Amino acid sequence: MANLETFSGDFTNKEARHLLKRTSFGVTQDLVLEATTIGLTETIKKLFEESSPENFPLKYEPDGIERGEVNDPDVTYGNTWVNAPLYPDLPTSQERNKVFRARNRSQYAWSFLQMQNAGISIKEKLTLFWHNHFVSENQHPHREFFYMDILRKNALGNFKEITKQITIDPNMLIYLSGNENTNTAPNENYSRELLELFTLGKGAALGNGDYTNYTEQDVVQIAKVLTGWRARWIRHETPLKAYFTNGRHTKGDKILSHRFNNAIITENGAEEYKDIIDIIFQQEECSKFITRQLYKWFVNTEITEEIETNIIVPLAKIIKENNYEVSPALKILFSSDHFFESTFCMIKSPIDLIFSTTKSLGLIAPKTSVKEEYEFAYVLYLMATDLEQSIYHHPDVAGWKAYYQEPLFHKTWINSYLLPKRLEYCKSLVVGGIIIIDEKKYTIPPLVPVLEITAGITGAENPNTLISELANQLFNYSISNDQLNALKDILIPGLPDFEWTVEYTNYLGDTSNEALRISVDKKLRDLIGTMVQMSEFQIM
Repeated sequence: MANLETFSGDFTNKEARHLLKRTSFGVTQDLVLEATTIGLTETIKKLFEESSPENFPLKYEPDGIERGEVNDPDVTYGNTWVNAPLYPDLPTSQERNKVFRARNRSQYAWSFLQMQNAGISIKEKLTLFWHNHFVSENQHPHREFFYMDILRKNALGNFKEITKQITIDPNMLIYLSGNENTNTAPNENYSRELLELFTLGKGAALGNGDYTNYTEQDVVQIAKVLTGWRARWIRHETPLKAYFTNGRHTKGDKILSHRFNNAIITENGAEEYKDIIDIIFQQEECSKFITRQLYKWFVNTEITEEIETNIIVPLAKIIKENNYEVSPALKILFSSDHFFESTFCMIKSPIDLIFSTTKSLGLIAPKTSVKEEYEFAYVLYLMATDLEQSIYHHPDVAGWKAYYQEPLFHKTWINSYLLPKRLEYCKSLVVGGIIIIDEKKYTIPPLVPVLEITAGITGAENPNTLISELANQLFNYSISNDQLNALKDILIPGLPDFEWTVEYTNYLGDTSNEALRISVDKKLRDLIGTMVQMSEFQIM
């Protein structure tokens, strides 16, 4: 029976991988060893430690006006553009837009670097969760950055506080028309999504304009509460701060429906938006709603009556008792028997899949230069985008379909169009090659350190041991004898086991032998390149 009793089993490599796969991006053997060494309790404690990025997005394209260069008048190569003027002083809009696009690319690459470099930390996974929860989009790089900065700074914190900050974030004001919401022409876009997607959920329709959790009357009244907030033009001296215009605000009391016990929001000017959010968060359904969203993100999209009763409701109670701090409830969830029973039931998102193929296999962005580091990360961003998980650019305000579209949920990540691409990208990252995204070619060098990975496996000279341990690391569970034999046929096609034993042992005895190194490297690369294309690698 599903329950939140504390995990009673041994915290082995298998459990550590499961926990780290679900709470971070890419699981290295070093991270697994660290987790099993300090134990489950300390690992969870470390997951929730606060941290800040070591740097901000950097200009990674060379200075200049030639092809492949960017003339940013306020930022030189290797420095951040985050604190630079939002509106570069350039003679033409074409030149200015080129700078904007370069800053966008820098931001997207930097975001992937944050996921790659996070270590034992849930912060980036939660940042992406909130990004998918409070969907907002804007082509301007600074607006994008400071919107995501709100989510990142509050990722481990308070759901109510994030909601308040996002409600008057300039990026959100523009995206959901809050900027156009006035006393003479109320706009209901944001008030509707605030209720339906961000805090309560609609629930079943019980009458004309009456749903389980709110009514159309509430949408109208909350829109009036939120009137008067504006986003400044990017050429203003403080363009990233919203401001309140009392003359555009609807005066007087706003009366909510019976769903909110006919609550009255009294006139409170610029503080009124906080009042309505406080009222929304008094609803019992609010903590249950966010608990379900977190559960779908970290555990499973299938919520049965048993899980609703024994998992969702108790966790929601913890969230509400902690004034909507989400971390205490998540710590209990990740410490539970139920969490460690819920394995292999989720198809990896494109971002999870990419980091499973790169970081988990020791492939990280090269540190040789800012340009090479960011270009590598930007290609990963393009891969995820091509697989339909584009950060900063969701398909719509509801977010990625994998987390809300019944009955498929995460199965939407795989179809006849996307699966071949997933398999191609996984293999290319291991064996190298050319990939094509939006008709543009990208060369992927074979940088996965297959020899180093194999050196870390005790008994790797035995092909059965080698393949079995790779399966444990890549899939987190054992494979069948038929699968083992099929993979052995990739490593040593049609040859007896001792052929690999002899060749690998000879290599270990003479690692300077270039011909032997190339031969062993190719065999291992072909093997791992095949394993990352297996269906077992697609789930976690």
